[in-house]
Amino acid sequence: MPQAINKVFKFVSEHKGYRASLGVIASPHAAKTILAWGAIDQQTDDVWVPELENIKQSWPDARWTPMNQKQASLFDEAYQREQKPREDWLLSI
Repeated sequence: MPQAINKVFKFVSEHKGYRASLGVIASPHAAKTILAWGAIDQQTDDVWVPELENIKQSWPDARWTPMNQKQASLFDEAYQREQKPREDWLLSI
């Protein structure tokens, strides 16, 4: 994912009007989702997602949907909690 983040931020810096966004690539047919970085044009809603074309080879119906600010914040909070060392075992002593 770090390589995709770099590609997206480079794209955003070179294309005015686009902003980076975390989003979800979903395939209803495969019943699977993947978290992916992309760029969205704020005026036209055009999107650019570097990983999408590769994924479409396996999941032709795949679509990327950007997260809104609240969803991204909730995801970030959950991710940060998961990355912290678990100390629950100390409470049980």
